[in-house]
Amino acid sequence: MDKRFLDIDGVCEFTSLSKSTIYKRVMNDTIPYCKVGKRIIFDKEQVSAWILNGGQMTDDIPAFKNFLN
Repeated sequence: MDKRFLDIDGVCEFTSLSKSTIYKRVMNDTIPYCKVGKRIIFDKEQVSAWILNGGQMTDDIPAFKNFLN
């Protein structure tokens, strides 16, 4: 079964980016993510759309954290 939500290690493997790069993008809000408590999670579908958009956030890729409010 394919997981929809990824943790930091999963998104690193999925994107081939390093942990430090992912953490920098989270700090700068330049990758779709959600913080649940102390954990950072990523929606695989939104990360895929982000990749297809050249790593740029657009209005078509809503910030995942907005879905949990």
